[in-house]
Amino acid sequence: ILRPGNDTVVDVQSRVFLREHVSRLGIAPLTSMYLFGPNQPSKVLNYRPALHDSEGLSIHAGNGEWLWRPLNNPRNLAISTFQVTNPKGFGLLQRGREFSSYEDLKDRYDLRPSAWIEPQGDWGKGRVVLVQLPTNNETNDNIVAYWVPDTPPKPKQPFDFEYRLLWQKDGEKQPPLSWVTQTRRGQGLSRKQDDTSFSLVVDFEGPAFKKLAADTRIDPVISADSNGELLNTSTQRNAATGGWRMTMVVRRKDENKPVELRGYLRNGNTTLSETWSYILPPG
Repeated sequence: ILRPGNDTVVDVQSRVFLREHVSRLGIAPLTSMYLFGPNQPSKVLNYRPALHDSEGLSIHAGNGEWLWRPLNNPRNLAISTFQVTNPKGFGLLQRGREFSSYEDLKDRYDLRPSAWIEPQGDWGKGRVVLVQLPTNNETNDNIVAYWVPDTPPKPKQPFDFEYRLLWQKDGEKQPPLSWVTQTRRGQGLSRKQDDTSFSLVVDFEGPAFKKLAADTRIDPVISADSNGELLNTSTQRNAATGGWRMTMVVRRKDENKPVELRGYLRNGNTTLSETWSYILPPG
């Protein structure tokens, strides 16, 4: 059932019969395109600062946690999985809506809609899968996201699932406290050629910061996998937006392997933001 409007809503009711065993059944699949952006600048000189239909994968887990994974254009196929029980929603979103973020008069990437999946009923245990494929132009949909149940349906037996798909440009689904507005990558500790460290700057905005006093201390909670070494972390108030900025300097131990990072903002024991989950591809 399709309902056009400010939010175009598609209600899907499906019954699937498998003829034989399927190793990975992707439910409610979404596709998009990511070529380059602030966290992965263009390899060649380009007047456009970003070129993508979506900039991140958002997941609202069954336990209430919100997670944001910025997209990449990897050198090789990259697959990420996020274990979630009874997801409340997931989608590929275009959060940046300023024309200046893209400067594209023809394709108007600032107007590209976000796609959000809302499961109807309990989907049980499973995982959201993000597939990122390398591409050298914007004509390829190189981003895929879908849900995979832990218990796959058996052949020749009906498998029922329902979900709502929302196409949105204004008022996208977002966490109630604060959310990531941009991820930017820069130089590390020095400009020396042998310095392999790099910096990541993550901006958050949201109503959570409006309730805090000006002198409130907000701490970054950042972790790296075994291939990453955190050299420095900090936060500061973003007077231009009213939000907060989380900054980190990281060194990758093996340049031929990815490094995965997670972070969020906290005031004492109170979480103030969604979880930022980032992976830097090899090379």
